[in-house]
Amino acid sequence: MFSSLRTRLTAICVAIVVFSLLVLSLANFIGTRSNTLESLNTQMFQLSQSDAGGIAEWVKGKKAVVSSIGQAVAAAEPVPALKAAEQAGAFDLAYIGFADKHAVFSQERTRKPDYDPTARPWYIKASEAGAPVVTAPYIGASNGKLLVTFAEPVGPKGSVTAVLAADILLDTVVNNVIAIKPTPSSFSFLVDGSGKVIAHPDQKLTLKPISDMDASLTADKLTEIERSKQSRAVKLNGRDSSLYVTRVEGTDWLLVIALDSAEATKALSTMLTTSAITAIIAIIVAVLLSTALIAKALQRLGTVRNAMEDIASGEGDLTRRLDAEGKDELAQIASAFNQFVDKIASVLKEIRSSSESVKISAQEIASGNLDLSGRTEDQASSLEETAASMEELTATVRQNAENAGQANQLAVTASEFAAKGGNVVEEVVVTMESINTSSKKIVDIISVIDGIAFQTNILALNAAVEAARAGEQGRGFAVVASEVRNLAQRSASAAKEIKALIVDSVNQVESGTRLVADAGGTMNEIVTSVKRVTDIMSEIMIASKEQSTGIGQVNQAIGQMDQVTQQNAALVEEAAAAAQSLQEQASHLAQTVSGFKLDHDAFTSAQGPRRAVLLK
Repeated sequence: MFSSLRTRLTAICVAIVVFSLLVLSLANFIGTRSNTLESLNTQMFQLSQSDAGGIAEWVKGKKAVVSSIGQAVAAAEPVPALKAAEQAGAFDLAYIGFADKHAVFSQERTRKPDYDPTARPWYIKASEAGAPVVTAPYIGASNGKLLVTFAEPVGPKGSVTAVLAADILLDTVVNNVIAIKPTPSSFSFLVDGSGKVIAHPDQKLTLKPISDMDASLTADKLTEIERSKQSRAVKLNGRDSSLYVTRVEGTDWLLVIALDSAEATKALSTMLTTSAITAIIAIIVAVLLSTALIAKALQRLGTVRNAMEDIASGEGDLTRRLDAEGKDELAQIASAFNQFVDKIASVLKEIRSSSESVKISAQEIASGNLDLSGRTEDQASSLEETAASMEELTATVRQNAENAGQANQLAVTASEFAAKGGNVVEEVVVTMESINTSSKKIVDIISVIDGIAFQTNILALNAAVEAARAGEQGRGFAVVASEVRNLAQRSASAAKEIKALIVDSVNQVESGTRLVADAGGTMNEIVTSVKRVTDIMSEIMIASKEQSTGIGQVNQAIGQMDQVTQQNAALVEEAAAAAQSLQEQASHLAQTVSGFKLDHDAFTSAQGPRRAVLLK
């Protein structure tokens, strides 16, 4: 899209114009908007104060009329004065409430017999204030219309003798408030100090809390806005509005103007639209003017481009030159182009003279590379055979190393079993010695038993002799002595047999102990021999691993030599191919250079190279 210089220059100019228009339009809009809003705020505050002042004057006039009723308090007949005040102030009713609880009215109306003016809100409020007051709006019981009561006490605060009062309809005030409409969608309303609506375009809101109109509105918020002397942006009935609040002097009423923001700033929106349309028209005009002016300015550059294309497409004729007369940028471009063509022609002549030498050298390199490639291939074949033999040797040595490792593992296992057998034999020797010792102890015990049996036999013999001496009285004792002697003889005979068996066992245990001791010595010799065999197998295994590692390294080196040789062969082939390609490129280069038309002599000013015509 921006490939041409004309397009880029046009785009730059248009961008500058657009940026300038945007900045000017934005600055103008911001300044105008600020001034407009400031002027609008000033007008709205003036309007609000003017209308609030009108209501305040109306309140002041009514208070003055009520105050004039004071001269009728002491009169014998106050009704004429009350009627005059009613007419003067356009009141609905004028009356006086006395401290003794009787009242005088300008009109005769039916009232309750127990009517007490001092209990009425207007009387109480005026008495407590000690000054003229205005009651909160209310709906009259007799006419059902919106009223307020103006009241003024007679006498100092705390000693009030009577209160002057007059009721008046608020129709005029309500109509005046409703009539305040700065824009079609804007409106005004009047609220009292408690936040109840006095006047509003929607009569359903009369005497309703202001929050019924919008939950965000309260009497405190309106008071805050009035004290700030600034407008406040709110959203009412779904539309953006600005509230202007002014207090009605002499009352606690607040006059509020809700200005519709969209309608109030409609002029700004119109101005913004107009500015945008104007900017678009200006941009279109700028595009057209920039395109025309830039096209005219670049006309000579197009002529230079055409002349260069003629030189480029004219069968490589480097004897042609551009007209470089003049001092502008186009003349400088033509002069630089002529210098460039001079250098290109010089280089091409050198290339033409060198291309034949390159072609001959490439042929010689290609021939030498072919011979070297053949010898490299033979060497690669020999290395492959050597590598195959080394791989077989490596496999054999690796197998031997693995067998030696397995034999070593078996020898280690045999050594462990032999060592365990030696330990068991040693334990058996110790056990046999313990049995021999115990057998000897048993022989001694048997000897003791034999001695006891001998002594028992003697004692039984002596008892028999004594029983024989005793005659008939010792016969029973003789029988017992005879049984004891028989038992002693049997014990002695059994002890002798046991002793003979134990002696034979001791002899056999001693023989077994000697044999076990001999077996222990033999097992120790076996363990020593197996350990020696294990050490020898370990040395064989280590030597086999080292031999396998060495042969593997040799095999790896041969493999690397084979790879390098193959790489060399590939490089030789590539070099041969490159030499062949170089030869072809040299031929192509010579053919290409021959396509250019060059002077055989150096370029001089005397020769006067041909010039392309440059139109001005």
